[in-house]
Amino acid sequence: MKWRQILAAVMALSMATTTVGCGQTGAKPSGKITLTLWYWNDSIDDNLLKQVDKAFPNVHLQAEKIGGNFESKLIAAMYADDAPDITAINSADFIATMVKDYNQFVNLNQFPEVRQAKKLYLGWKWNLASTPDHKYQVAIPMDTGPVVLYYNTKVFKKAGLPTSPEAVSKKLKTWQNYIQAGEQIKAKTGVPLVDNLTTVYNAALNQGKKYYFTSDMKPIYEHNPVVQNAWNLAVEFHQKGLSADIDEWTTAWSAAAHHDGFASFIGASWMVPQLQQSDSRQGVWRVAAAPGGAADLGGSFIGVTKDCKYPELAAKIILWLQNPEHQAYAYHTLGLYPSTPSAFTKPIMNQPSPYFGGENINQYFAASDKAIDIGFQSPYDSTVNNYFTQELALVAHNNKNPNAAWADAIAEINDQMRRILVN
Repeated sequence: MKWRQILAAVMALSMATTTVGCGQTGAKPSGKITLTLWYWNDSIDDNLLKQVDKAFPNVHLQAEKIGGNFESKLIAAMYADDAPDITAINSADFIATMVKDYNQFVNLNQFPEVRQAKKLYLGWKWNLASTPDHKYQVAIPMDTGPVVLYYNTKVFKKAGLPTSPEAVSKKLKTWQNYIQAGEQIKAKTGVPLVDNLTTVYNAALNQGKKYYFTSDMKPIYEHNPVVQNAWNLAVEFHQKGLSADIDEWTTAWSAAAHHDGFASFIGASWMVPQLQQSDSRQGVWRVAAAPGGAADLGGSFIGVTKDCKYPELAAKIILWLQNPEHQAYAYHTLGLYPSTPSAFTKPIMNQPSPYFGGENINQYFAASDKAIDIGFQSPYDSTVNNYFTQELALVAHNNKNPNAAWADAIAEINDQMRRILVN
């Protein structure tokens, strides 16, 4: 991919895109050397980074925490041939672009340690950073975002619904089960079932295996049944008055969580600290399996750039940082859910949570992560997704006709794709 194409995509996506290369094994280290690493706040445990110099005595790791516009700064550094040796990678679009056009990152498959480590990671997560032929591994997984159902036991009990995680998981197994429970909650308590339509749409979409493009980049967003089902499901929640229409990451959401403003929400593992910060009441909220099945929302990677002079050493460092023991530790300290299944059973991962009424919430995250089956993700998925969710917001807040909103979303996406692909 030409750099002007990458930069055009960055502006369209409001994020950077990168590419991946094979790389050489690099020079042999002689004496103590310095390797640079870029990450963002709470993406890697700071105390763990400080231990790298002890684990690798010939290395001084210079870790730099990069503030906002992380990927834009990274792509600018790559363009100037001044990228860090190692970098964390956050967005799905970013990793998808690297997989598609590999000349800015080292191919980690050339190193035996990486090939041997592959079995330690969730296959679906590993493959997101691998080319379709699996010859190039552009990064290794860090955390994942398994989706579960968070529900308010106080509201559920008042509505006459079960409150134990096992019973809730069984009763609300399908989306229609969930909708029926929402109608019961609304009738008996007046409380909306979910926080907003976007969480419904994203969860249903990610439970499918086909999204917005085929693996050969043929657009399917208009006629893909998975997309249409996710849209129709969100619209049904709106039409039945089951959504509070409150956006996540807002003070309004926090207030609603604390004051029983919605009965439940479907979210990834990384919503645990957000919920705890929003509602201090212990034992009110619990976790169960998400209706409709397993899904992933988010999660990061870490790779070695082509500018690194010691790529094999850098590869060993990222494997050390992201081994099962350290991923389990990061879940404990930062709430980052591991991509290594052996971490799921470690004691540090399976402590009863006083906040969630003594529940071991890890069992539902682990079950979701193991059952995820992800389809092809393109470099432009976030762009397409944003148009759909923006139109859903107009349905929710302005009562826009859903059919008109769908048509407008398709027209806007088609127009944006024409502009991106021309560049």
